[in-house]
This record gives sequence, C-alpha cells and structure tokens, in this order.
Amino acid sequence: MRWPIVICAALALTACERELTPEEQAAENERIAERVREANSVEPPLVEVVPDAILYPDLEANDLFGLSCAYAPGTSMGARVIAREVDAYMKINGEMMRFAADPGARELPAKTWSLYNAREYSLRLNIEDKASGEQVGDGGAINYEGTIWLRDRWDRVVYQGSGTVNCGA
Repeated sequence: MRWPIVICAALALTACERELTPEEQAAENERIAERVREANSVEPPLVEVVPDAILYPDLEANDLFGLSCAYAPGTSMGARVIAREVDAYMKINGEMMRFAADPGARELPAKTWSLYNAREYSLRLNIEDKASGEQVGDGGAINYEGTIWLRDRWDRVVYQGSGTVNCGA
C-alpha cells in the first residue's frame, strides 16, 4: 500500500526539476559518453596461466597421434603444447583447449604453424633454428629448441616457456 505513495513522491520531485537547455543536455550526454568510454577501455587484471602437462589419456581422448610438434618447457618431458597442421592443443586448468591454425602464419616443421587461435587465447610458437634439429632414434623425430607464448584476448603474454620441441610422427 505504501508503494503508490513512494512512486507519487518520486514523480513529484522529478517534476520540480528544471529542464536542461539543448546545450546543457549535449554537454551532459558527452560527459556520460566519456565516462562509458573510460570504463570500456580499462583492461582487466592480468591473469597468468600455468599450463598442465598433456598426458597419454589426453592424447587418446583428443586423437593427438601422428605428425605433430610437442613443446615442453625447460628440461621437462611433459609436453605443454601439441601442434599439428590444422590445430594445436594446450591443457589449461585441467581442460584441453583447442586452437585453430592460422594458415597465413609462418610454417614450421611437421606442417605446423607459428600462430594458432582460440576464443580466449592466441598461441604463438617459435623454433629457434630449423637447421639445428637433432635426429632422435630411428623413428624420424627431430628435437629443436623452441619457445611458446600464450596471449590473452588483449594480446598480453600470460605464459611463456622455452625448451625442447619434438617434431615427427
């Protein structure tokens, strides 16, 4: 029963306000628009990512066998990125994330690319020197030195790792 009284009081107060001139209204609109632009241009805080190692069950579940390059940081043997001709995978927060290849990027060994994109991230790959690869065993795999950069949608680096890149089937 009190709501009609509150609404009537609010309407009475707004009726008492002076109308703005067109110049004042334009200035007010510009001030509000500037505040919206400022709010929209602020980037959220940087959230660093530590990718998980891609394990054999992940390889099986996503059919990641065949010609590819596996990037492992430092001296770790656990791959953090599996790059292929049409896509690449990373395991972030326990979930496998698929990246689509950018065929306009630079081609790397094993028909992989230097850039892959996903909805939230972009993945940049680099192999230091293709000519310096070392043959591994009889299987045709070659080890290189390489670096990976994971960037967020604001193109900020949220992960970087350098280490061994194993390319082959």
